[in-house]
Amino acid sequence: MDSVITAGKVLNSYGLNGQVKIDVYLKDLKLLKTVKVFLLGDSLIKRKINFLKNTKNSTWIADVADVKIKEQADQLKGQLIFLEKKYLPSLMTNEFYYEDLKGLQVKIDGGPQKGFVHNVFNFGSGEVLEVSLDDSDATRYIPFDKDNVSEIDLANRTIILTPIKGLLS
Repeated sequence: MDSVITAGKVLNSYGLNGQVKIDVYLKDLKLLKTVKVFLLGDSLIKRKINFLKNTKNSTWIADVADVKIKEQADQLKGQLIFLEKKYLPSLMTNEFYYEDLKGLQVKIDGGPQKGFVHNVFNFGSGEVLEVSLDDSDATRYIPFDKDNVSEIDLANRTIILTPIKGLLS
């Protein structure tokens, strides 16, 4: 799974001809037109997906290869759609894909606390890391910015946090 990212999720069928509604998670929507083969479901079955039109926000109507009737489309509901990372654009220095940050071991600079990154969110005002620390059952949300994150080492799967005073208390 390290060679793929989650590109979206099948919401439900659309119409009678086997089309589906897909919630697309990608920021770069050009990938929907340039990449033709995606991986579908837990078994990562390769399927051609033709994204036809954007209905609202991140929802798209699409044709999935070999899906011709509504009943077949209904069976896809809830399945995740993955994209091979080789299709993603190159990143600049200090840019990261959310998927690459998930699961990183967290170390607190100057402290004994350790943990890991559960997820990364953007609620509109910037990215936030969802972090679990070993000494607590609570999930913490740490702003993903230069004030709170001092180092990311993808090769060693670690992230060093320097949380501002009071953030972890």
